[in-house]
Formats: sequence, structure tokens, C-alpha cells
Amino acid sequence: MANQQHHSDSPGLANRRHAVRSALEFVQDLIVLGLCAALFIAMVIKLVHLGQALLRGTDFSEVLADILFILVLIELFRLLLIYLEWHRVSVSTMVEVGIVATLREILLKGALQVEWRQMLVLCVFILTLGLVLRYAGVRTLQEGEQIESD
Repeated sequence: MANQQHHSDSPGLANRRHAVRSALEFVQDLIVLGLCAALFIAMVIKLVHLGQALLRGTDFSEVLADILFILVLIELFRLLLIYLEWHRVSVSTMVEVGIVATLREILLKGALQVEWRQMLVLCVFILTLGLVLRYAGVRTLQEGEQIESD
């Protein structure tokens, strides 16, 4: 009975699991590539709109909103590229996107137009994101521990 091999230990099952996982990762990579293409197209369209707005001489707040939106799209694009390379989501990039998107909304509304309670909540939110950005992924190693790498 001690020499009996478990079903989960069989090499055939391990190979099938690896093949299924590889296929699913390939499909996921295709989806992420599609999202990258869509974001790139959105950035080009927004740049064209920004150029047209500058030629028309529109309001500065509209131009600023377009620039900040393009920055958010760039950060999202970078997040997807990091995912494609490492198959991990970058917390710091996500936090940066959150900070830029929040600041964009504050600038669009105008800081003086936002109620003080809402501004206080937004300040706490941005400070929290800043702390997460500062300390995300920072971990001290215990004695004898090693960093795992894939």
C-alpha cells in the first residue's frame, strides 16, 4: 500500500495540467494583446482630438483633461505590457493610475467646486494610495529566507 502511486502524482496528469495551463495562458495573452491594441487606438484617437482642440483654441481645462486622460491610458498600457512580460499585475502601476485618474477628476471639476467633505475624502484616498505606492512590494526577509523567482 505504501508503494501505491496517487492519481494526482501520475506524469500523464501533470503533463495534461501543464498543457491546459499553457493553453489558457496563451488565450489570456491574446486577450491582453487585444486590450493593448484597443488602448493604443484610443490613445491615437485622443491625440487627434487633442490636436484638433488645440487648433480650435478651446478651453484650457478641456485640453488638460485630454492630456491627463492620455496619461491614464499610457499607464494602463504599461500595466498590460508588464503583465505580458511577467504574467503579474504591477500594484505600483495600478496605484499610479488611480492617483492620476483621481487628480484628473478633481482638476476637471475644479478644486473650489468640490464640497469640503468630498475633498477631504479625496485627500485621504490619495494619501492612502501614496502610502500603498511607497510600501507596496516592500518586504523584509526573515533569516534563512530566499526570494522566490519564477
